Amino acid sequence: MSDVYGVSSTQSTQYQQETQRESLEANDGLGQDAFFKILITQLQNQDPLNPMEDRDFIAQMAEFSSLEKTEKLYSLLEDKLSSNQVIDNSNLIGKEITANVEGVKLEGIVNAVKSSGDKVLAVLDTGSEININNITQVKNIKAEEV
Repeated sequence: MSDVYGVSSTQSTQYQQETQRESLEANDGLGQDAFFKILITQLQNQDPLNPMEDRDFIAQMAEFSSLEKTEKLYSLLEDKLSSNQVIDNSNLIGKEITANVEGVKLEGIVNAVKSSGDKVLAVLDTGSEININNITQVKNIKAEEV
């Protein structure tokens, strides 16, 4: 009899991380273009008798530079997370899975795990590619089934 497992904690964690990433992307603040438009408008409309102090301008530029570096770091961390998710889910290779994709039950043996954008996909022996968040069951394959 084959062993049956529920959805792994790795898959659950990945789902939570994707949900958090989507909410962060939805709450993006000012972009670089918007920042510079505001800064240029501020400089154009400043009081000529009381111009913007150099230190204020430098502080704003330093703050923006810091923001840019934080965004780059976030992007690098996202890439690393995606790589780690593929590695974490490589234990699915050679297992029989059942998945529910838009109400359709799919089954197959996982031949590979790959990253596609912000998703991790299980590539089945049938040629189907399934988001691992849709996997509902994982089974070990009996020796005689291989």
